[in-house]
Amino acid sequence: MELSTEEKIIEAAIQLVNSHGYKGATTRKIAEAAGVNEVTLFRHFGNKKGLIEAIVEKFSYIDFISQALKEEIVWDLEKDLHMIASLYQEQMDKKRDIIMVSIKEAAAFPELERMVAPIPTKYKQILVDYFQVMMQRGLMREIDAELVATNFFFLNFGYMLLKTRLNEDGTVIPIERFLNGNIALFIESLK
Repeated sequence: MELSTEEKIIEAAIQLVNSHGYKGATTRKIAEAAGVNEVTLFRHFGNKKGLIEAIVEKFSYIDFISQALKEEIVWDLEKDLHMIASLYQEQMDKKRDIIMVSIKEAAAFPELERMVAPIPTKYKQILVDYFQVMMQRGLMREIDAELVATNFFFLNFGYMLLKTRLNEDGTVIPIERFLNGNIALFIESLK
């Protein structure tokens, strides 16, 4: 399947920002890498900031996870946490490049940081809401839902970082072992 012009520009931008940084990935270089002229880039995105905003919007996983939770939650702590963590890891794998760009470029490009920062905050709030309902239903013990959500988020975010950034020799714990082991430990603290 051939990529649309916008998708070509977005893919080129991600690769160039990843390899050359935000400042080094000029609109001219992005257009060249996408096989379009710079005017086409401006027509589709307005400017470089508009392009970055489109990338952040395209790669946000919040709507996908929020919809999946509405459709797939069964109110069983083990099954739900396994599903939530699996979806999160799947989305992180798909969006790895833009996530790494946002981490690397946060200090140099504060606008990108402001665009990306709400994504994990919204994800954490989805988790907080889930844990609060589980407590209301008597399906887990009363505990600080925000603290539990933060811990679950960082557990999963840490695994993604380990896989993508810190563990280049490929010896990362396999995903199923990570999910099963950590969710079992996590649930033990919540019952």
